[in-house]
Amino acid sequence: MPEIDVAQLVKTFGDQRALDDVSFTVADGELFTLLGPSGCGKSTTLMSIAGFQTPNEGRIAVGGEAIFDASSRLNLAAERRNLGIVFQSYAVWPHMTVFDNLAFPLKVRKLSRKDLGTRVREVLELVDLAPYEKRYPHQLSGGQQQRVALGRALVYSPSVLLLDEPFSNLDAKLRERARTWVKDLQHTLGLTTIFVTHDQDEALSMSDRVLVMDGGVVQQIGTPEEVYRRPANRFVAEFVGQVNLITGTVAGHEDRNAIVDAGEAARGLRVRVDQAPQPRSSLTVAVRPEALIVEAAGDASHNTSNTLLARVTSVAFLGDHYQYELDASGLALTAQSPHQVGSTDVKVHIPPDACAVVA
Repeated sequence: MPEIDVAQLVKTFGDQRALDDVSFTVADGELFTLLGPSGCGKSTTLMSIAGFQTPNEGRIAVGGEAIFDASSRLNLAAERRNLGIVFQSYAVWPHMTVFDNLAFPLKVRKLSRKDLGTRVREVLELVDLAPYEKRYPHQLSGGQQQRVALGRALVYSPSVLLLDEPFSNLDAKLRERARTWVKDLQHTLGLTTIFVTHDQDEALSMSDRVLVMDGGVVQQIGTPEEVYRRPANRFVAEFVGQVNLITGTVAGHEDRNAIVDAGEAARGLRVRVDQAPQPRSSLTVAVRPEALIVEAAGDASHNTSNTLLARVTSVAFLGDHYQYELDASGLALTAQSPHQVGSTDVKVHIPPDACAVVA
């Protein structure tokens, strides 16, 4: 039985359809990420689960129990759903100490003073804030405020944790540390978590599975590797990381490879496919920059199919790799390599199994 079951959610704002038949399940203990650009519907989905938005259609269940069902007019109040949520702004109360921020949800639930103090201090230890319990939010760093918000969401032992872009206000280095810390905490607690972000690095590094959205529609659900290496369509390929898109015409099929003619630069390009495409049909292939193998034109290796001649138009050193912008007889390509090629004229090899058909 899935911990969270979201079925056929529809949400409109006036004439705008913010959610269009959104369905997915989240397994017990899974960290499941909603990924997409601003306005795609990911936060609306999260707020619908939390109880702060009311969908027009659909059903939401947690642990097999419905908390929202449009057809039967069931809509459990947010405070009765037992879901912990951390907002993008953290929403910690500035007039309360760290201890009181965490204690507030327990006071609302009328926990005894003794049990309240014990529970708050347990969670302060869990989120590494025990030495700061008497401080106010303005006396804390951004990362510490984020942990206050997380502690407040965990203090009443919610069945599910909802995270709405919780790292967006942190600087780059602190954001990286926060990702690791939250992922480790989630894994330790075994807590089912839905995480909302527009940051592909966060989604790929933290998630067990990723749901990619655009325009209120689910584009793909899969593991980070599946979404990155086998995008379901052109939108996913372009949104998740850098990509080269090569469009051509199917000239044939041989040994599980489609043979594609993509202009003068790439005639007879072999692309690994699951099933043979129609001859002479149009086909678009996605290839990640790091999958391309770039060598000086005079190198003896890779003088085989799927090897294009190209000219380097620009090169950038990015620490752990070089990024090359290439022109292969009018076909623009981006390639990444851990090595400096040291030549303007190069060969580019495209492994057939690194190609994903997206259209």
